[in-house]
Amino acid sequence: MTYTFKILLFFLSFLLFPTFAFPAPGRFSEKPYEQRMRDAEIAGDRAQVAAICREWYNSGQYSSGVLNWNYNALMSVEENSILFTHNENDTYPALLLQYALDVRPDVTILNIQLLENQKYRDRVAQSRPLANIPAGCGLEEFINRLASAGVLGKPAYFGIMSNKALLKADEGKMYLTGLTLKYSEKPFDNIAVLRYNYENRFRTDYLDLPISPESQPETVASINLNYIPALTLLHRHYTASGEAGKAGRVKELALKIARSGHREAEVNALFRSQEPELPVQSAISPKSLEKTMKKVGDKLYAAETETTNAQYEVFLQDLLKNKNFDQLTACRTTKTDWRTLLPENLHDLPDDVVFKNGHPDDDGAPVQNIGHESAKQYCEWITKVYNTSTGKKKFKKVLFRLPTQEEWTLAASGGLKDEPYPWPGGYYIRNSKGCYLCNLNASEPCGDCPADKASEANDGGFFPVPATAYFPNAFGLYNVSGNVAEMLQESGQTMGGSWKDPAYSCQIRTLGNYSEAGPTIGFRVFMEVIEE
Repeated sequence: MTYTFKILLFFLSFLLFPTFAFPAPGRFSEKPYEQRMRDAEIAGDRAQVAAICREWYNSGQYSSGVLNWNYNALMSVEENSILFTHNENDTYPALLLQYALDVRPDVTILNIQLLENQKYRDRVAQSRPLANIPAGCGLEEFINRLASAGVLGKPAYFGIMSNKALLKADEGKMYLTGLTLKYSEKPFDNIAVLRYNYENRFRTDYLDLPISPESQPETVASINLNYIPALTLLHRHYTASGEAGKAGRVKELALKIARSGHREAEVNALFRSQEPELPVQSAISPKSLEKTMKKVGDKLYAAETETTNAQYEVFLQDLLKNKNFDQLTACRTTKTDWRTLLPENLHDLPDDVVFKNGHPDDDGAPVQNIGHESAKQYCEWITKVYNTSTGKKKFKKVLFRLPTQEEWTLAASGGLKDEPYPWPGGYYIRNSKGCYLCNLNASEPCGDCPADKASEANDGGFFPVPATAYFPNAFGLYNVSGNVAEMLQESGQTMGGSWKDPAYSCQIRTLGNYSEAGPTIGFRVFMEVIEE
């Protein structure tokens, strides 16, 4: 397991699974136990804390799921450790376990939110074994001193729900051991510790099948999401060790937790990121991909056409062949009823007039009616096809992706400086004969075209036309103006305009916006050379 992946999981635990503040009145906190324990903790009255914990346990007014989660948190640390917790859900249930059930009384629990209270902080600093910390120091200095092995003389752990901003300065010294992160100046095999804790110390039966009715199902579902970093790390370890059965079980458990916590898509993506880069079975080759790319910068290439229906269909067929059914469902196209988009007075036109230059659903027309995420998935797929191919290719590693606004404008201009359109002398949308030079919403008939009721199509089509229609720009790129507006990296933004847009929107420096997939939006793939 690499250090980079370990830190990635550490940050994902905060990005996907936010910490919880003290619950609002009217829910779990309306019962007096947490507030009474908080007051007793600040006062340093350990006897009172113990009495409240026993009373609380005997009342039965606690969440069994939260209690089991805290049991596993306590089992994530070694003997005689200090555990920094963050909020009610990872502090008071842990104290209840210690004082009412004698579970891990050797662990010193310090709540970071309570440490913001100067009285509480001074009392902690003056107690054994923390006498080397001066009274009155600030919270950040205080925690740094506590986390320093030379001062503590005890192992220091932080609960998985700790505020990442507080730990960022020492992120390289944090090692995941379960539901906690151990602070360590020296690297150690935390994967072996995590595996031991999970296999020998954790209670996981309640995650598979609740043992008793749960009083706080939503809170438990949210707090259980904090198992995901440990489970994904274990899955990667088991897979690398050839223990497919164990790998499958922890993945199944992680996805079950994710579904309950409404984070299934994110966790599925997390597992996909762990999959080894195996060659993709594909009908396309690196050579065929290279053939479509035109150089537009030092290490930047752009596809000569907008991504076509045929190219996107190969992607969908490969997903089907490789049994990526979830991704296939998410990325499939939606068909357009093109005739309903005609002006009412043109509904009676025959197909040979409406689609005289080809149907928008033909193989060579640009794909449309797909979302931004689907376009990104397509780029990721051809990146994997290219990079994992063992066949002959020009570059060792590339990245196919959507362009930035600056990159798209650079490619579309074809080296022109000020012209608004991509063709030489590109100050006008028609040539000297009056013919339109791109597929846009034409307001006047073409100069050489008969003026009839189909004049709206005299620029070449009512709807998208073949991706190689019209003349390319100086870089060899077709239809950078008109046809379909092309997505940028920034979701909701396009460049180039579409068949439905006026001339101004088709200028190469005009930024467009969209809110959802539609028949006017497509994309063009750019290729960045990462390693030659």
